Amino acid sequence: MTPGTSCERKLIKTTRSVAAVLSSDFGIRSGFEVVDHSPTQFRPSSPRSAIVGSTPEANALRCFLGQQTHEDRGRHIRVHAVPNPSLSTVRVGDLVEARYVSSQRYLLVLSLSLRTICGAEVVLRTKTLLHDVAAENEVFLTQTKIAINPSIVTRRIEPNSVVLRYAWDERRPAFVGLNQWAAHSIDSEAEKLEVYHEGDFVLLPPQDDGPLLDIAQVHRIRKTDVYVRHLKRQPSRAAEFKHDRLLMPADELTRIERASFEPIALCQVSLLTASASSWYTDTTKFFVPEEKSGLLRPTCLQCTNAHRKERQQRHGTPPLTALELMCGAGGLSIGLDLSGACETKYALDADADSTKTFHAHHPTAKVYCGDAGDALQLAVSGQHSADGIVFPRRGEVDLIAAGPPCQGFSRKNPMASREAAERDPRNLLVCTVLGWVDHLRPKYLILENVEGFTSAKLGGHDQGMVKLVMSSLLQLGYGVTCGYVQAGAFGSPQSRKRFVLMAAREGLTLPRLPRPSHDFLGQAGVRYYWSDGDGQSHATEGSCRPTAVLPGITVMDAISDLPMFDWKDPHLIYAGPDTIELEREEQGIPQLEVVKGEPTGFAHVAYRSGPQNSYQERMRVLEGQMTRCVTQHQTSDYGGHVVERVVNVELEPGANYDSWSQPSVNKPALLNRSQAHTDHWNDEHFKFERLDGDRYFKTLMTTVPAQGSMLHPTQRRLLSVRECARAQGFPDWVDFHTDTNMRSAYRQIGNAVPIPLANALGKSLIAARMTDSRLAEELKASRIVSIIID
Repeated sequence: MTPGTSCERKLIKTTRSVAAVLSSDFGIRSGFEVVDHSPTQFRPSSPRSAIVGSTPEANALRCFLGQQTHEDRGRHIRVHAVPNPSLSTVRVGDLVEARYVSSQRYLLVLSLSLRTICGAEVVLRTKTLLHDVAAENEVFLTQTKIAINPSIVTRRIEPNSVVLRYAWDERRPAFVGLNQWAAHSIDSEAEKLEVYHEGDFVLLPPQDDGPLLDIAQVHRIRKTDVYVRHLKRQPSRAAEFKHDRLLMPADELTRIERASFEPIALCQVSLLTASASSWYTDTTKFFVPEEKSGLLRPTCLQCTNAHRKERQQRHGTPPLTALELMCGAGGLSIGLDLSGACETKYALDADADSTKTFHAHHPTAKVYCGDAGDALQLAVSGQHSADGIVFPRRGEVDLIAAGPPCQGFSRKNPMASREAAERDPRNLLVCTVLGWVDHLRPKYLILENVEGFTSAKLGGHDQGMVKLVMSSLLQLGYGVTCGYVQAGAFGSPQSRKRFVLMAAREGLTLPRLPRPSHDFLGQAGVRYYWSDGDGQSHATEGSCRPTAVLPGITVMDAISDLPMFDWKDPHLIYAGPDTIELEREEQGIPQLEVVKGEPTGFAHVAYRSGPQNSYQERMRVLEGQMTRCVTQHQTSDYGGHVVERVVNVELEPGANYDSWSQPSVNKPALLNRSQAHTDHWNDEHFKFERLDGDRYFKTLMTTVPAQGSMLHPTQRRLLSVRECARAQGFPDWVDFHTDTNMRSAYRQIGNAVPIPLANALGKSLIAARMTDSRLAEELKASRIVSIIID
């Protein structure tokens, strides 16, 4: 999400289709430039031939769409009365209106049986997030099924008067393709596992009301009881290597009444391997040491074969070819690539340091340094860049990932306006991203931004930026979903709440936003709220359960293996040396002088220890090999008075500038409460706060101000570049191209998407692709059966 090198107002470049949405739906007709000359084509209802499958939903859809012609649908829904409604006057595929006591409901007729019409509820635009920008005559299918008496059918909707392109799932929220709806593949994730067998490993609600789910193997299933063997996790403060997935089987079985046995999901347990800490490992994959495996019974053969087939299918699926726009240092690409979902072959950013960093860890990728809009204009016209970069063409990119500049939306930016996002030209850069989608038509899109993106208005519309992206993607033929994610709930040691939008081209399963996998201090997941046309507020489902599969990652989990060093107290305000300085030097902790214009710390140094936990092991591994040294374990330069204030904050979790006046420090003059500084000291962000090693990093910014919450938990200094990189999940083999004082490195890190979060998004992509493979196999099998029967 690196901003451009210039803050001057510049026309945003996009394509004609996106510009048409800006103009027609939001009344914005200036501030952008159209780079293509093809006529605008808004996507009509899906053709009948595009619907595949043999479910009742698919059959009904084909019947309805078959009634539509190519004539202009107009702007209003037309209805015809149904006199003497009965089973003989209503057909499968009809879109009808039924009158209830106090309301009207619309349904697509799926089947007719004795005295009953079964249908799927259809809603108008007013019931969706796009209630104020979608066409008046656009309707959406839902998952709600209705059985009614024919007598309450009052009117039939004229097929040619409506546009039916998507199904609406208010619980996600999501607009999904009609084929996905017809294939029953948008059902909610189950809260309870309905089918399990002897030998299966399952996740259970915690016995002790703790934050982590229990893990057990089903040993025996009897009429009234289930016998399970629990598998215990390592203690949180294990002295040896702390493996987040290592389990120890209990010696005894536990009897549970079947009526109260409610497993949540299946999981997998196998022997501990050297790759157990891999980024590639599924969230629900666990391990046991070989010496304890004898306590486990053989797994269910049926489930084992199914898992084996799934693994083979996953390994046999080639990675998607990805383009990352506004790539920055490449956090999003690294996480996606490490998940196995894709291979990033193209990247683009306006910042030279960022593109050099990206190219260093993606040496075979084509990396363009320049404006995304200028690049789009060149790509559309078939030209290459001045330095010879050939831009991808349609069919060469499967996934576009992007994190447009967020300064205009960020709540950390005091200049960001909530009322008029269009005033900041950088905010409309999302239209350039959409222009790239229009030009390349990839299979998938992942868009990431700050939380404030969702509250920004556009053209007078609440949540206007979200509606702009969704409306544009629907017009381009993409299903789309969005919501909030908390990076800490996906294995990042940092609190970082983000907005994520995922889209899939027509005919593909729309990925789900990943479900939180890690305990984030016992907090529940983050809900995303939206309002419909009736003013009713809705929230995403399934994100309120505070239990998690894996333990959270703390500050010290992330950085405890890195070499120690302190800043040397310059003693400009108080004479020295102090006792604590001498004691720490005797302990072997280097006391390093902070020199103006030079970084402080170690450019290249051996680790303090071997990896102490799974997270640290993941940070070090590159292509199966462990890195031997750590680089850029350095801080920027700071003035002497700032250094003296930082080093004298008490070495206690959460200590801040108040500690200067405490007896343990007794240096009240460091506070300097002069009139010129009063506003700063009263500002909640001016803390000189020390991190708690057992908690998490605060949201990283693009700078490391001494006044913030960036003091090392156990050392007398601010966080180094490498420690901030660890907070974002950047592996140690990523070096940041930077200026001498390291400020560019801090900026690149602060702008990045946390790698653990990006990794989770990649696994959601994989799950969606596996669903498509399964549906394709089922469709193929059904056609074979049909041929045999015929």
